[in-house]
Amino acid sequence: MKFIKTKGLIIKKVDFGEGDRIITVFSENFGKIDLLVKGIRKSKKRDQSSVDLLTLSDFTFYKKGDSFILNTIDPIDFFYDLKKDIEKLEVASYILSIVNELILPGERKKEFFQRLEKTLHFIGKKNSYTNFLLVLKMLNWMIKNEGYRIDISGQKYFNISESVISDFGNDKVIPLKKELFEVLSNVEKAESISEEKININTVIDAIVLYEKYINYHLDTKLNLKKHLFGGYSC
Repeated sequence: MKFIKTKGLIIKKVDFGEGDRIITVFSENFGKIDLLVKGIRKSKKRDQSSVDLLTLSDFTFYKKGDSFILNTIDPIDFFYDLKKDIEKLEVASYILSIVNELILPGERKKEFFQRLEKTLHFIGKKNSYTNFLLVLKMLNWMIKNEGYRIDISGQKYFNISESVISDFGNDKVIPLKKELFEVLSNVEKAESISEEKININTVIDAIVLYEKYINYHLDTKLNLKKHLFGGYSC
């Protein structure tokens, strides 16, 4: 029997049968994989926490038929600082949904995995404004990583289908307020965005625009609103 080892983050879990669980792991070396964890729901509570969402671990598993079976798990980080703070948890929850939607099973994304690990550690130390800004930058990076580019030739309208921000409007464009354009243009240019000038709801509006863009071009179903519990509008 050949054992496979990799570091990974649990991004989804589904109970299976009487005591088993299937966990979806975004791994450093093998992309997104489903692992069957036998008998875990009949185990001790501390063992169950090791196969909970937002747990970074070293996984050892093997293949049996068409399934991957977990052999051992060695937790590295439970991200308790995220899980005990509702606003940080909602950001982390949305990031997990991004991974689930955009990463295909077996698709190797080592650079993105490393970015994700750093991002989760970063979120635990920063305020909500910085964390939502971080999500916006992550979405921008993923758009470019998928081979797309948003051209800026104006500042009044965002044409999602044509990937351009311009001053020409029609029934297919989204009007942009000045503050929202500033956020989008600064992100595209990799320039800083000041919290003193731009409020958090404008950053969230920019995230929603990016997810609409991604949903249109990549046929995904990102939905920030489902993950916001802290009273933000979008």
